[in-house]
Amino acid sequence: MKLIEDISQLKFSFYHKVALTRARPLTEADYQERGGKIETMEGPQAFKPGDFLSRGVENEEWPTRAEKMLNSKERVGESDAEGWADYITKGTVQAAQIFEPFQVKRSNGEMYTGKAGDYLVVEGNSKRIVDQNIFRKSYEPA
Repeated sequence: MKLIEDISQLKFSFYHKVALTRARPLTEADYQERGGKIETMEGPQAFKPGDFLSRGVENEEWPTRAEKMLNSKERVGESDAEGWADYITKGTVQAAQIFEPFQVKRSNGEMYTGKAGDYLVVEGNSKRIVDQNIFRKSYEPA
């Protein structure tokens, strides 16, 4: 498995996320029930109450920090009775497809694992891995 340490060597392109993200605020009860972690496709990610639980086109879940949600997404429509609402992503990201299994270290020191063909997505200082099928359903070239 390839460890990606220097992302400057990758060929990035700009993309815009066109798929809506469904999200709701995470509560103290969520924190207790989930032990402060969301099981994502790339591995467990920590959250705190007040962050958001986000869902994508394949019902995959991940936590989103409250400040990032407010800065990078815009709510479209009203929240339902459970607090879920649809959000559109503002701005663009850079992404590179990796053609072999890989790992990348996040800024918090955690390691995330991608499969051959998945995308490494960079937005500001944050990095994330997006499954290639989900990426194709969610993003368009900018």
